[in-house]
Amino acid sequence: MFIPRAALALLFSSLALAQPDARALLSESSNALHGLKSYEIEQEATIDSKGGLSTHIVVPVKLAVSMPGKLRMESSGEMGGALTVSDGTNTWSYIGALRQYAKTPAVSNPETFMKAMNPGVAQMMGLVKAQDPYASVAIAGEEAVEVGGQKYDCYVVEATLVKIESMGSTMIEGAAKLWIDKKTKLALRQTTTATLEGGALRSPAQMTGTSRVLSFRLNEEVKPSLFVFTPPEGAKEVPEFTSVFFKTRPDLTGEDAAGFHLKAPDGQSFSLESLRGKLVLLNFWATWCEPCRAEVPMFEKLRQEFAPKGLTVFGVNAGEDAGTVRKFLDEAKLKYPVLLAAGSTVEEDYSVTAYPTVVLIGRDGQIVLYHVGTGSEQDLRANLSRLGLAGTEGK
Repeated sequence: MFIPRAALALLFSSLALAQPDARALLSESSNALHGLKSYEIEQEATIDSKGGLSTHIVVPVKLAVSMPGKLRMESSGEMGGALTVSDGTNTWSYIGALRQYAKTPAVSNPETFMKAMNPGVAQMMGLVKAQDPYASVAIAGEEAVEVGGQKYDCYVVEATLVKIESMGSTMIEGAAKLWIDKKTKLALRQTTTATLEGGALRSPAQMTGTSRVLSFRLNEEVKPSLFVFTPPEGAKEVPEFTSVFFKTRPDLTGEDAAGFHLKAPDGQSFSLESLRGKLVLLNFWATWCEPCRAEVPMFEKLRQEFAPKGLTVFGVNAGEDAGTVRKFLDEAKLKYPVLLAAGSTVEEDYSVTAYPTVVLIGRDGQIVLYHVGTGSEQDLRANLSRLGLAGTEGK
């Protein structure tokens, strides 16, 4: 059968158009888990390096998430592994190399936990989010990837990375290759190569990282027992980890407060810049966070007591949709404005990775008090008194 050349050209053109935009596909893949009610993923990551740094690390990771606010992240390795469990109220973090675990307020998702625990990871995430990390991106073809005995049709995406500076080192000559499932948009396999130079490295190091998904379940019920923390035998509870590579609570006291322009659920806009010269209290919270809900009446009481004396109180909701927040506000009958953090960088700007987090900003725009967790009323009143706002409690 003869097929005209023009028809063939049209056929191949239509096939090419059927493929998605490569950058858009990467964006979809990075957000593939957002919006899911629950998921369980088991994967294995391998890091090899040679040159100025010689390593071979294999890290199996198991991740379980049930929204809102419940997660379990477990990894194993030569250093003893790590375990994080959050039940929506508290988060327990165990570091095998230290034989220590710490209890902190709840975190909302694995990304915020990683940023809370490791300053280097937080810096790298911030850099990647602030700029497009890919110098060039292209779909190189299609290939089936086997996961758990089942084959998944994937797009193969190849990309070159821009130069990134982090923690004193510079990543150059970076390249990535991803196998992205056409249906779920999960990256089922990924390889990354790069050269690191500078910082503590005496000579450039060639890095190769690979990760592959071993199994996954999306929007299926997760066993409640996974979100119960049991300390490993011999582990010691500490208020803070002693290693310089890990931290549990940021503190921005004394730093300049970051500006913001945020909207309330009714669409009204608010900005910190318009309140320059005034005292501002920010309460970062979420409707799913039980300690946050318990403290809401306290913030309303503080508003009623100190608003006539010059204090402005805002609730800053942690990424929930306007409908969910509006429903809670109607039930709680709050009088102070609640702002929506979704789609903004305000939580990153204030290093908020756990809830509740309370920030008191002075008239000069500096942070006077930065408190993570419950029990902040006494500190708040003490700081307000030092700032010239005497309360009526106890009189």
